[in-house]
Amino acid sequence: MSLTKGKLTMYEKLDILPALASVAIAACYALLTGWSRTERQAKSLLLHVGYAILRKLTSRLSPLQLQLVLPGSSKVYNQFAKKVGYQPLSVDLSHGATGHWIGDPQATNVLIWYHGGGFSLPPTHGYVEFYAQIVRHLEKTGKSVAVFQLHYTLAPGATYPTQLRQAVSAAQYILAQPNRAPETVFLGGDSAGGNLACGVLSHLAHPHPQIEPLVLNGQLGGAVMIAPWTLLDAEFPDQEIYDGGDLISQAVAAPWAAAYLGQALRDNYTDLSNAPAEWFTTIPVKKVLITCGGNEIMLPLIQDFAEKFKGGFGDQVELFVGHRECHVAPMYNITLHDRSETEQGKKVKSWLAEQAL
Repeated sequence: MSLTKGKLTMYEKLDILPALASVAIAACYALLTGWSRTERQAKSLLLHVGYAILRKLTSRLSPLQLQLVLPGSSKVYNQFAKKVGYQPLSVDLSHGATGHWIGDPQATNVLIWYHGGGFSLPPTHGYVEFYAQIVRHLEKTGKSVAVFQLHYTLAPGATYPTQLRQAVSAAQYILAQPNRAPETVFLGGDSAGGNLACGVLSHLAHPHPQIEPLVLNGQLGGAVMIAPWTLLDAEFPDQEIYDGGDLISQAVAAPWAAAYLGQALRDNYTDLSNAPAEWFTTIPVKKVLITCGGNEIMLPLIQDFAEKFKGGFGDQVELFVGHRECHVAPMYNITLHDRSETEQGKKVKSWLAEQAL
C-alpha cells in the first residue's frame, strides 16, 4: 500500500475493486454468523455487520485509496446543510485549513471539534448529525452552543505538525472573535481528533517549537475527547486484542501512523500517552471528559492515558466507558443508520450542558 504523497498509481486504483469485493464478503460472513453475539460484540445485528464492513474497509485500503472512495469533509457538510435546510457557513483559516459552522456563530458557547479518522479519513455524515444533536440538546437545557469543525489537511497529503498547526489556527480564530471569553470555548475531538484536541491543550501549556504560541487570558471552559488516539505504536505484543466488537483493527495502526508522521519524530504532542504526568499539570482548561467504548481495542490505552492525565491535572478529569460500545460510537453508529443513543453520546451532551455558560 502506498503511503507517499500525491496521486494513486493505476495499480492502486484498480486494486480498489477487489478490495470492495472483499468488503462484501466480510459483510456476508458477518450477517451469517452474527445472529448469536456475545457481550464482546455489537448490540445489534446492524451494527455487527456495519463494524465488520468498516474493519475490512480500513484494513484493506490505504489512506489514499480510502480518500478516493469517501466523500470529503466539505461535501459531507454541504450535503447535511442542504438536507436540513441550513445555510452552510465555512471559513478559510490560516495554513490551508477550513472551518465549518453548525449552529449560530454568535452562540454563547463554541465547541471546536477536531474529527478523527487516523488523520487520514474525512468525517462521515454521522459527525455533523451528532454536532446538530449537541446543539439541540443544549438548547433544550437553556444553553446556546455552536460547533466549529476543523477541516484539516488529511495525511499523507500533509504530515505532522501541519494538522496540529491547523488545529491551533482554529482555536486562534475562535478566541480572537469579539467578546469571546476563553471560558465559553470548548475543545473536542475523537480518535485522531482527540489527539489534536489534547495537542492544542499541550501547545497552550508548552508551546510547540514549530508553531506560533497561543496565549490565553484565562482557562478554556472544557475539553471532550472521545476515544483519543494518543499512542502511535504499531504493535502491542503485551496485549490480547479482540476486534470483533469494534470498527477498527490493529492493522490500521502502522499505515495511519506512518501517513501522519512522515519523516517526523514522535514526541509529547504526537504520543501524549508517553508524556510524563507533569506535562498535564498546567493545561489551561477547567474540566476534561474522556470517553471510550467497552468493546474497543484501544480501551486499555485510553484508560492508561486518562489515569496519567488525571495524575498531572487532578480530579477534574473524568473517564466514562460506554457499555458494549465501539470506537467513536456516537458518530459511527449514526453513520451506520443506528438511531439508538449511545451511552457515550448521552454523556458528552449532558457534560457539555453542565459546563456551558
